[in-house]
Amino acid sequence: MNSPLKTLVSKFELFLIFFIILQPFIDLLTSFSIYIMDVHLTFGIIIRFSVMILILVYILFVTQKKFRKNIFLYFILFGVVLLIGLINNLLVKDPISLFSELRNIAKIAYVPIMLFGYLVVIYRLKEHKDIKRLVQRNIFISMIVVSVVMIIATLTNTGIQSYESEKLGHQGWFFAGNEIGSIMAISFAVVVYYAFRNTKSWKTIYNWLPVCMLIFSQLVIGTKVGYGSVLIVLVVALFIFLIEKFRYRNNSVLTKKYNVNLIMSSVVLFVFLLLTPYTPVAYNMNVHLSWVGLDQEEINLENDEKDAESENQKMKEKEEKEKAVQNVLLSGREHFLKQHKEYFAEAPLSQKLFGMGYGGNYKDEGKTVEMDFYDIFFSLGILGFILYITPFIYLAFYVALSIFKNLRQNLNSEVVLFGSAIMLGMGIAYTAGHVLTAPAVSIYLVVLIAYLYNILENKYS
Repeated sequence: MNSPLKTLVSKFELFLIFFIILQPFIDLLTSFSIYIMDVHLTFGIIIRFSVMILILVYILFVTQKKFRKNIFLYFILFGVVLLIGLINNLLVKDPISLFSELRNIAKIAYVPIMLFGYLVVIYRLKEHKDIKRLVQRNIFISMIVVSVVMIIATLTNTGIQSYESEKLGHQGWFFAGNEIGSIMAISFAVVVYYAFRNTKSWKTIYNWLPVCMLIFSQLVIGTKVGYGSVLIVLVVALFIFLIEKFRYRNNSVLTKKYNVNLIMSSVVLFVFLLLTPYTPVAYNMNVHLSWVGLDQEEINLENDEKDAESENQKMKEKEEKEKAVQNVLLSGREHFLKQHKEYFAEAPLSQKLFGMGYGGNYKDEGKTVEMDFYDIFFSLGILGFILYITPFIYLAFYVALSIFKNLRQNLNSEVVLFGSAIMLGMGIAYTAGHVLTAPAVSIYLVVLIAYLYNILENKYS
């Protein structure tokens, strides 16, 4: 590689790390495009997919030979399956929207391309740069920007409402409430780790202020995802801080650090739980429970009458309650899932293997399940889904194996919190969607996966 090209590649690699900071600004541009300019081919789409194409070129022509061959083979196979699926749907699917199909393919392809891109970039940069510090700092800055926007929108009462119903919550000045909620949920563990890493004494507890800002931002959206993220991450943080405090109990400096962080995380968790009944998510849960007949008044009435009911009636009501609970947890997505399962059962073999494309074999208007793994499976079919999920399975297996090779060393706050962020991301993708099929969200997840893989690979390479 000649010197000018090498310089250009080096700058591009650093740009991709800096690209993390640009994410909230791109999201704000998306809102500006849609709400102010009334243009749906947004700046966000153009910027993100332009970078994706550049990453694809970077992977195929710049990556070291030992990586290039396997990655190139994967992309060829994946591309062929996507192309066969598209052609097949153009032949057998009616009605069909070519634009919707192409957009769906682009969103699905975004994750593997970005994942391999960041795996290679972080691998190359870790030899010359403090890549751990850069990634942590850039995600931290990105979340500060998001939090500031959410707080200003709250104070000025200019936030876009999260719901069109009686539920409470706003998404700041961001276009998609589910997406910005998932972004904050996935990144929260990183912000907690960054605060922990930089809080060494009581003089530096101000590092926990961004944690509180991000908690506030997640709560005002009013979604279960944000609330669950805060609760899970704070409990996990307390657990790992306790373990590490015990491990380094003979080191006075580290003991002081862990004592301060344990107290801070405990206080934050206590206040968070104390305020829970007064948050939008608590109100929204009560609203949703009333919609499906699980509010407390209805339950009390049923308890008074249950002795007079027949056994069959009780069984029927139990099934209805289970369905209602599922509706609360999945926000009605189970209905779309049932519909797509019917589409898939009735689809020809070619669509079972290569996918039904966007929205399945709909009659009037295509709708997704909004549960990413199901949406990807129904879109790509059995073969496409296997190819899509293979890199995730390989990376998960490698990370788990690396951790268990030296459990004592790897059971630390960095690995546990970053691992929690990834598992939360995958969990949100499975239950609430808007992660793997949303480029604005998936970039955070792929960066975290690439980060965790590379810091463990560095230990055992």
